[in-house]
Amino acid sequence: MARPRSKRISRRRARLRLLLIPAALLGLFVLLFFADAALSSGRIHSGISIAGVDFGRVKAEEAVARLAELVDETMAKPLVLTRHEYRWPVLPGDLGAALDVHATVDEAMAVTRRGNILKRLAASIALYFRPRDVPLEGTVNYEHMDKIIDLVAEKLDRPPVNAGLKFDGDNIIVIQSKDGLVVDRPALRNQLHDVLLSLHSTDVPIPMIVRSPNVQAADTAGAIEAARAMVASPVTLTYAEARWTMSVETLKLTLDFTVAGAGAKQHLVPYVSSDKAADFFGPIAEAVKTPPRKATWQTDGETATLVPAVFGKELDGPATADAVTKAATSATNRVATVAVKETAPERTTEQAQAMGIVKSIGSYTTEFTGSANRISNIQRAANLISGTLVGPGDTFSFNAVVGRRTEERGFKTAPAIKEDGTLEDDLGGGICQVATTLFNAAFFAGLPITERQNHLLYIDHYPMGRDAAVSWGYPDLKFRNDTDHWLLIKSHAGNSSVTFVIYGTPDGRKVTYKTSDWYDLVKQTEKRQQSAELLVGETKVKDYGQDGRSCTVTRTVTRNGETLRKDSFPSIYPMVPKLILEGTKPKETTTTTKPTTTTGPLPTTSTTSPPTTNPPTPPTTG
Repeated sequence: MARPRSKRISRRRARLRLLLIPAALLGLFVLLFFADAALSSGRIHSGISIAGVDFGRVKAEEAVARLAELVDETMAKPLVLTRHEYRWPVLPGDLGAALDVHATVDEAMAVTRRGNILKRLAASIALYFRPRDVPLEGTVNYEHMDKIIDLVAEKLDRPPVNAGLKFDGDNIIVIQSKDGLVVDRPALRNQLHDVLLSLHSTDVPIPMIVRSPNVQAADTAGAIEAARAMVASPVTLTYAEARWTMSVETLKLTLDFTVAGAGAKQHLVPYVSSDKAADFFGPIAEAVKTPPRKATWQTDGETATLVPAVFGKELDGPATADAVTKAATSATNRVATVAVKETAPERTTEQAQAMGIVKSIGSYTTEFTGSANRISNIQRAANLISGTLVGPGDTFSFNAVVGRRTEERGFKTAPAIKEDGTLEDDLGGGICQVATTLFNAAFFAGLPITERQNHLLYIDHYPMGRDAAVSWGYPDLKFRNDTDHWLLIKSHAGNSSVTFVIYGTPDGRKVTYKTSDWYDLVKQTEKRQQSAELLVGETKVKDYGQDGRSCTVTRTVTRNGETLRKDSFPSIYPMVPKLILEGTKPKETTTTTKPTTTTGPLPTTSTTSPPTTNPPTPPTTG
C-alpha cells in the first residue's frame, strides 16, 4: 500500500510544479513591465528615434525642446534643386512645409503606450531587439510647392514639337517632330515631400522624363491632302456690296496647322490663321470699321440733354479667318462673309443716365478786354476745362485739368501779375479770368471751395472779393463735388466774355452771400527808380501799384431751411508802391552860328524840347 500512496504524492508535486512555472513567469512579466514602466515614466522609450535622431529615455518636454531646435535649424537651411548647371536654393517654408513638433513627440511617446498591458510590454520588449524610427509629423502645402516647380519647369522644360507642314511654292514640306524633355512633376513632388518631412537639408536632383509629340511625321498625310484642297483656287470675301479676293498665293501665306483630336486620335488640321492674314485683313478692317460714340450731353445754359451712345463695329479677325477656312474647304462655294463685332462706347447711354447730369446748378459770366494773346489764352484754358466731369466726392483742380502753360500746349505770352506786384509778360497771362469765372460758378452752385487765392493786385472788373488767381504749381483753384451725382462743367469763351455752367442734379440748395466793406486800409507810397532810357527831367510810371486793403465775402448755403455750410473767403490786397522811373540820359545839345561881323562873335545857345509824357492805362491782367 505504501507504493501507490507515494505515486499519488509524486503526481501532486508534479502538478504543483506545473502551476508554479506560469505563476513564476507571470511574476517575472509583471516585474519586467513595472521595471520598464518605471524606467520610461514620462520619457520616450529606449530604442526610439525621431527622423533618424535617437530620443530614447528623453523626457517628453525635453524632447519637444530638442526637436524644435533641430526643426528650426532645418527650416533655416535651403534645399537645393539641381539639374546640371542649374541650381535653385529654396527654404522648406517656401515649399509649403509645416512641421508639428508636439504631434511628433506625442507619436514617439505613444509607441509603448497603446493597447492593453500585454501589447505595451510586447512593444517595449521588441524595441530592445528592433529599434523604431518615428517620422516627423507635418503637412506640405502643395500649392506653394507647385509654384516653385512651375518656376523650375519654366526654365528646364523642352516641350515636344509636333510634326508640321509648310508651303514652299507649290510643294508642302513636312517638318519633323521632336521629342521633349520635361520635369517629372509627380516624382519631384514625392522627393520633396520626403525631404521636407525630415531633418535633412540636401541637394534634390530634378527628375526629367522624355515626352513624345502627339503628331508624328507619318500622321500628316491627311493634312497635306486637305491643305492642297484649300489652296486650289481663290476665296472671295464679302461685306455688304464690297468684295475682296484672297488669291491662291495669299491663301498659302495665311495657312497654318493645328492639332485636333485627343490621345491616339490627334492629327493635324489646316486652317487660315487670323494672325498670318493680318496684312490682307488690314484694308478690310478699315472698310468695315465704324467707331463707337460715347454718350454725351447737349447743353443750352440751363438744361443738359442726353445724347445717346452709339455702338461701333470692327472686323472680327478670328471669326473672319474661320469663315475663310470654311469657304476654302468647299470645292464649289468658296465665298466667305466678313465677320464684324460690336465695339462698346467709352460711356454707354445707361451709364450716362445714371450720372444724373440734367440741369444747371451754377453759372457765371465775366467780361474782358486785352491783347489778342490774352484773349487766346482765355479761350484755350476755357476750352481745356469744358466737358470736364467730376464724380461724387471728387475734387476739381484747375491746374490738373488745364495743365502746364506752355507754347506746345497752345498758350501765348500776355501780361501777368508777378510775386512783387509788377506786371510782366508770361505764358498763359490772362487765364486768371477763367479761374475767376469758374470760381464764381462753383460759388453760386453751393459747392465746397477747398482752395482759392485772391490776386496780389485788386482788379476792379472782377466782383469784389471774388477773384481767383492761379499759377502752375500754386496757387490753384479747387472745389469738391459733395452732391450725390456727377457734375459736368461747360464753358463758352468769345472775344469779350467767358461763361461757365456747372450741370448736375439740383438738390434745392440756395446761396446767399455778404461782402464786407474794405478794411485794413494802407495808403500807397511811391518808389522812384533811375532809368538810363529816359532823358533827364523825364518821368514814367512803370507800375501803378495800389493802396492796401482787405475784404471778406461770407457765403451761406441752405437747403429746405437747413444750413449746409457757412464759409468765408477773405481777400488781402497788399499795398504795392507806385514805381516811377526818372530819366538819367543826358539831353542832346543843339548849336546855332550866325555870320560873323566886325563886332565879334555872338554867344552860343543850346535849346531842347523835352517830350510830353502821359501816364499809360494799366494793362488788363489776371
